[in-house]
Amino acid sequence: MKLNKPLNTAIALLLTVSAFSTAHAASDNTEITLSHTYAPYVNFTGTAPGASRFYDNGDVLNFIFPVQVNLGTMGLASNVSGDCDLEFSTQNDFKLRHTVNNDDLANYRIIYRTVTFEETSNPQLSIPCNTNPTDLDFILVGWSLAGFDAFIPAGIYRDVVTVTVTTQ
Repeated sequence: MKLNKPLNTAIALLLTVSAFSTAHAASDNTEITLSHTYAPYVNFTGTAPGASRFYDNGDVLNFIFPVQVNLGTMGLASNVSGDCDLEFSTQNDFKLRHTVNNDDLANYRIIYRTVTFEETSNPQLSIPCNTNPTDLDFILVGWSLAGFDAFIPAGIYRDVVTVTVTTQ
């Protein structure tokens, strides 16, 4: 029985050490949240967006016949499927206007994807949000003194076209 006593002592010692280490154990937990924000985008592509076009007197002579002038190309690139709405507006309501005395040189039209945008008819256009660039054209409307230099006050005639695209 003497052997049992050392065994009992050893077991008691192990239980004491085990209880002592369990009493001092630390624990913690945390949560990790996984998320992603989907930000839709649509961008203009082609040569016309962001460009400035300047026409000299030789170019303007051609406008009175009237000649359609290419402003470049315009398309859309997006991570959204489906259609987007395009809206055209201008600073001077589709008129080339003298930058100092505000005289109008002429009204004009913008033609994009066979749709005409002008002062009297400015429709909203729906096209796929991913569209290859196609021609964007400009043409003067009606009678103009363009090309008759003696009758036109010197200066710069301009307008700024704004195209707004909105995903549906």
